Parts: sequence; C-alpha cells; structure tokens
Amino acid sequence: MRHNAMARGRSREYDRLEAMLADTGLSMPPMPADAATRIKERAEGCFSTRTFKESPANVPHYVRKAVAGVSPDYVLVARVGHGTAACAIHYFLVQGPLQVFLQVACGSPAGQNRATAAVDECFRFVHELVAAVPRALQSGRLPATGRLTVVASDRSGSFWEIAAAGERAGQTARPARVKTHEARTPRQALEAALSWCRGEVPSA
Repeated sequence: MRHNAMARGRSREYDRLEAMLADTGLSMPPMPADAATRIKERAEGCFSTRTFKESPANVPHYVRKAVAGVSPDYVLVARVGHGTAACAIHYFLVQGPLQVFLQVACGSPAGQNRATAAVDECFRFVHELVAAVPRALQSGRLPATGRLTVVASDRSGSFWEIAAAGERAGQTARPARVKTHEARTPRQALEAALSWCRGEVPSA
C-alpha cells in the first residue's frame, strides 16, 4: 500500500487523513504543495507536516507562536476528542504571510450533519482565502513583510487581524501596526478576512 501511495506522489499518512475526513463527510482543506509527501500522523487523528507537543485543542498556544514569528510554515489537520462531547475539527495553516487557525466543534450525533456542513463551509472559505492572498500581496494591500492572521474558533473565540510589519523573526526593530477585528463566528472571521483581501472593504 505504501508503494502504491508513493507512486501517486502521496504518503500513506496523507491517504489516512483523506479517509478520516471522508468518514465524517468532509472534503480536504487547502494543503501546501509538499503536504502530500511530508504530512504524518503525529498522534491519533492528528496529521501535520511538523512535530508538535501541545494539543491542537490549545489554539491560543499555536496562535501565539505564529504571531511571534517562531513557527515555520506548516499545515495541521486534526480531529481531537473523537466520540466525546469535546470533539472538534482543527485546521491550522501557516504559509508565508497567511496564518489560519480553525477549530469547529464536531457536534453531537443529532447535530452531526449541521456540524459537518459548518466545517465544510469554513474549508471552502479557506480555499478562497488562500487563492486571494497572492493577489492581495501583488496589489500591495497585504505587505509581504506583514501577516494576515485568522482565528476561527467556536470555542476560544474568533477574530482576524492584519499586521503591517515587525512581528516576524528579523523584524523586531520596527513595531507592527496591527489592526484586529473581532468576529462572532468562525465563518464570519473567514468571510470578513476574505472580503478584505479582495478589496471589498476599506484597507485597515
């Protein structure tokens, strides 16, 4: 099986991730080009292109690391607490100036379909956001030395923010100009950040 997976340019772990998501009725979220060969199952139901020590459930920990500029580019997809009331789907993407941290509850068995639809909708917005960021960089709306951070969690809160510069390694001499926007729901945070990238709302 490993030979067949690698022949397709994908690891066995990538196939397991795809199967896990399909099992819950979810499509694949955006993945970096090298994720198909680099991603590994670091813990049960937790797939990432990098190692990690802290549970993905601790979203603020990962946000702090990324904002401080000490996280390498990576992607993480995890189903934490499967079969319990605390079950949630996590998707973290740090890719250049874009930082996305998605955490959406899986829902109770009775509300499973609604929860799956909510996660899939968020994945769709992230796909569109990933496509919009290069255009925002090209137009100068998003500075190449800055960052766009979107935290979309129905547990720890949702917001999105733009930092002009200064919050990455090597840029500590210049304080960042940060504009933070609170959001009521994960969808609202993603949708608002996407609208900003597309120039549909005034520049922060």
